[in-house]
Amino acid sequence: MTQRILIELLLFLAPFGVFLIYRAASRDLRIKDRWPLARLVTIGAIIAVLGLIIPPLLVPRETGKCFDPVRYTADGQIMPPREIPCTEATLPGGNTPAPPPPETPVAPRDTGG
Repeated sequence: MTQRILIELLLFLAPFGVFLIYRAASRDLRIKDRWPLARLVTIGAIIAVLGLIIPPLLVPRETGKCFDPVRYTADGQIMPPREIPCTEATLPGGNTPAPPPPETPVAPRDTGG
């Protein structure tokens, strides 16, 4: 959590650092002694928000996997959570496996009747 906060803080402060380097490199160009604070805050906020949104979108996902939560066995032992194929997953509140997903959707008029 601390690492994520530091990364977001660095992303927010990056435009300020770039502007500081620009100001230090161009002291002889008679730049006004003014920091464009509103622009730097806006750009930093946009970069920080993109840093929150984009990484989770780039994480590869496995399809066909379901999460099996912690369970108690019949003899009182705890079975840890795990990822299992969705065809082996049980429905909540029951011990019957979930029905397999249909291969192709069938309209009621296509049942042959």
